[in-house]
Amino acid sequence: MADDFRQLETLFKIEKDKEQGYATDLNSAQSFYQLNIQKLKEVEGYKLDYLRQLQQRGNAGLQGGNYMHFQRFIVQLDEGIVAQCHAVDVAKQVVQQRRAIWLEQRSKTQAVETVLANKRAKKQLVMDKLEQADNDEFALQKFVRQQHV
Repeated sequence: MADDFRQLETLFKIEKDKEQGYATDLNSAQSFYQLNIQKLKEVEGYKLDYLRQLQQRGNAGLQGGNYMHFQRFIVQLDEGIVAQCHAVDVAKQVVQQRRAIWLEQRSKTQAVETVLANKRAKKQLVMDKLEQADNDEFALQKFVRQQHV
């Protein structure tokens, strides 16, 4: 019984360590996802600023060559936004996958924890019964001694 108990405790530690590792992986994925969202917002903001500059310069009289330069750069920003949107989508998928892995591992850890708690409760019940039996035996012996005095 003691070996079963130690094996369960070892299994629980292994499962708990796995869970913590998966939680770390999930946190890393979430950070990377947030970083990609921030990059996307920065590129979109940069494009918006660039469009405002184009409008201001256009109102002030922009030469054709400069207008073409602005247009090419805006196309590059659009391509960057599309690429960054893809990076955000991939990062989101990774977060979802890692969350699923972590949740599955959390479930395993909780199952082992429940079995271990039940074993502990049963062991405590046995210990309590043994202690009660010892107390009963002691009380009986004391009673018998008092009867012979």
